[in-house]
Amino acid sequence: MAAAIAAAKPSGLLPDDLGTKQAKVIMDYEAVLPQEISVTQNDILIVYRLPGMDAEYVMAEKGGKRGKLPVSYIELL
Repeated sequence: MAAAIAAAKPSGLLPDDLGTKQAKVIMDYEAVLPQEISVTQNDILIVYRLPGMDAEYVMAEKGGKRGKLPVSYIELL
C-alpha cells in the first residue's frame, strides 16, 4: 500500500480517489496497449479512477478519446 501511495504522490491523486479532476501532461506518453491513450506534454486532460483500478494508472479523456495513462505522466491542476 505504501508503494501505491508513493507512486500517486507526484500527481496528487491517491489510490482511493475516484473524483474527476483536470490534469496537465508533464511528458509525452505513447500508448503501449489498446486500452491506453497517447498524450503529449502540456495536454490538458480530464482524469479519474475507476473502482478497483491499478493505483499506478488513471483513466484519461482528451478530445473525445479515453484510455488508461500512468499517473507518473500527469500533474493535477
